[in-house]
Amino acid sequence: MLGLMICFGIVGVWLIAIVVGLQPEIRAYTQQPFSDAFSGINALFAGCAFGGVILTIWLQIHELQETRDELQKTASANLMMADASRVMAMHADQKAILDVFQTYCSEYFQGVKNDAMSVLIPCVASSRYCEFVVSRFFVADQQAFPTECWERVSKASYCKTLDEFLAKEQAYRYKLDELINFFTMLSSQENSKSIIANCDFSYSWWRPLLWMIAVQQEERYANNEAVRKYGTVPYLLNVVKRLDDAYGLVPFKTTEAFWRFFVGHPKVRQYGMDEAYHARIG
Repeated sequence: MLGLMICFGIVGVWLIAIVVGLQPEIRAYTQQPFSDAFSGINALFAGCAFGGVILTIWLQIHELQETRDELQKTASANLMMADASRVMAMHADQKAILDVFQTYCSEYFQGVKNDAMSVLIPCVASSRYCEFVVSRFFVADQQAFPTECWERVSKASYCKTLDEFLAKEQAYRYKLDELINFFTMLSSQENSKSIIANCDFSYSWWRPLLWMIAVQQEERYANNEAVRKYGTVPYLLNVVKRLDDAYGLVPFKTTEAFWRFFVGHPKVRQYGMDEAYHARIG
């Protein structure tokens, strides 16, 4: 619309210039009225061109301002959406941890914990039995149950006889697998470390026992070619490291540092720790 108005204005001025140039009064002052009239028109066009440049610059500035305003609105909307997404993610993490905690406190999982302890405490009491349990985590080169370990295991087991223990021992180990899987899922909640730390999960009780299994898994994998060929890389050590970090615990810098912690742990010693574990300290 503005462009049409400018065009009509220029044509109108041009026609007026022609009419004025034909007037006798104008012809009395100049011999070239049309030339003078069109010289004025040239100046007008130059002025219009300059005005057009100014108008173009103004329009561009106006468009840039509108674009800047739209970008600012978009950025604000994106920021609001990001904040909303963070809140939703936080609530999702909280719900995930709550669900895990409810599982941990359930009656079923209480049985899982009890049965897992029926393996872990005998592992503390007998390093030979612990070697057997660790070997059973791998598909290759699994050891047979060492009956000579029963003397020490019997002091840490609810079972009264070796036959009773053998009848239940495999089921106990399956429950230990469930417990390890539980802590693996718990450690995967990397965005919820503060939430995990606020839910105890009795980790200080489980820590030395899980580390005991994890360290020996790593040793067996590293020292047994058949295990490496047919088995998968053990992951429990990474799990307990992530849980240590979530709970703000001082990490063990070396395997020997862990074993020093283990043999001096008051609860571990209360379980009737096998003195053979002292040999793991260099």
